[in-house]
Amino acid sequence: MDFLNVFGFGVPPGKNKEFQAWVRANSATLAKAMPKGIEFVGIYASIFSSEKHSGDYKMVWRLDSYGANDRFTEAMGENSELARLMDDMGKFFDVRLGADYSSELLKSVADTTIWADYPEK
Repeated sequence: MDFLNVFGFGVPPGKNKEFQAWVRANSATLAKAMPKGIEFVGIYASIFSSEKHSGDYKMVWRLDSYGANDRFTEAMGENSELARLMDDMGKFFDVRLGADYSSELLKSVADTTIWADYPEK
């Protein structure tokens, strides 16, 4: 199977340049710390979107199965480097009341079960 997990978030005002520097310095290490079946695709700035409150940044992972989420959780407890990086990055998230965020799990259409596709009458 093939999934994309997309997490949208914002960074508090005045912290964006510091966040960009953190991403530049740590993305490769974060990618290497991922458990089997999970690829850290990257962190992207939202240039334009029809979604009004999904966050200015999107973090994207590719997962090989639903079970990859469990492997990620297990790795957070076992892999101190992964936990450290995720904690460091989390310090940049805007967690103020009403801050923009989003979370989405996308499944490849090729792997999706389409159970009801009735033609229009």
